Amino acid sequence: MSKNHKVKVGIVTENHFPRLGGMEYCTYFLARALNMLPDTFACVACSDMPEVPSRFPYPYKAYMAKSFSLLTQLLYRKNIKKMISQERINILHGMMLHGGGATAVNIGKELGIPVVVQSHGSDVQKVPEIGYGTRLSPEAFIRVKFSIKNSDKIIALSSLTRDMIVELGGVPEKIIIIPNAFPNEEIHSVPHENLRTKYNLGPEDFVIISSGRNRPVKRMQLLFQALSSLKKERNRFKCICVGPEENLPKMIKNFDIEDVIILTGQIPPPNEKKPHFPPYPELINLYRTANLYISVSYVEAFNASGLEALACGTPVLVTKMQGIRDVIKEGETGFTLREETPEALAETLLNLIQKKDELESRREYIKNSVSHLNWDNIAKQMRDVYVTLLE
Repeated sequence: MSKNHKVKVGIVTENHFPRLGGMEYCTYFLARALNMLPDTFACVACSDMPEVPSRFPYPYKAYMAKSFSLLTQLLYRKNIKKMISQERINILHGMMLHGGGATAVNIGKELGIPVVVQSHGSDVQKVPEIGYGTRLSPEAFIRVKFSIKNSDKIIALSSLTRDMIVELGGVPEKIIIIPNAFPNEEIHSVPHENLRTKYNLGPEDFVIISSGRNRPVKRMQLLFQALSSLKKERNRFKCICVGPEENLPKMIKNFDIEDVIILTGQIPPPNEKKPHFPPYPELINLYRTANLYISVSYVEAFNASGLEALACGTPVLVTKMQGIRDVIKEGETGFTLREETPEALAETLLNLIQKKDELESRREYIKNSVSHLNWDNIAKQMRDVYVTLLE
């Protein structure tokens, strides 16, 4: 590629920010960061989002498709082609192998444009016992396999995801691991606020925090069962659960842990009309307030919430099938639950509660351990992938 050649990438996705989810969050930050690089332009084409104003203040060009009954899918493709034509796109980047990825590959083949696809996890994962994962849907799985076979490059968030893609026929040389990042400057510029008083937390309480939507894959019952048995130890601990409450109150009552669980609801609240851009100060200060972030999911491609916790200096405890383990320094910045039972989890938590002061002393070290995972660096790595396809 000549030095004067400009990288013009069109990111193809179905859902997009301000709808909330790991993929939506990452697409927003990636597009923004790419546009800050020299000789690089990025825009996003997404499906119709009737709840989002047409003039939503994106920091990049966004093309939202129209919707009209049976023509919706046709209008979605037409919107992508409009973006390609108007912006003279020379690289397509499809998000989710069965979604924007498959669509980008189809259009790229038609128009002769190289295509990068990116797996965000659920497209290559499966947990049959809870009916989770795109691989359990025959129709969607066909699209996943199509993207893996016909794309020019594949981005995996972690070694865990890369191995799953290889298992599905992906050529190892075509797969590049580029992890999630966090908005470094914004997080560190959030004013510090001790939220212990607001949430009725004592100075001696060991505060655990979990974040995300309450879905079966998150396996919250494992956490609650462990906390129920830990409660008998009479240690001073609380657990903050951030996200839509859904059926959590009922589960909490069933495990008799109402006195140790704090439900914050979604942050920011979904009913607020003004646009909120991440990171959210209340959530960042909750991570700072906590002594430990925990995720007991069956599987996570990476875990953006866990990364934000690390960026705030909070150690993490995760299960074995989580991609964020690629960046954890085991026993120092984070811990892996080797045996995924309530008894083992309770024992691990009890051990960490007893190390409260030691964990607190590591906050700067934990922050520094992930400082390289900022969106500027990730965008540069992504641009390098694009350039190889334009040479």
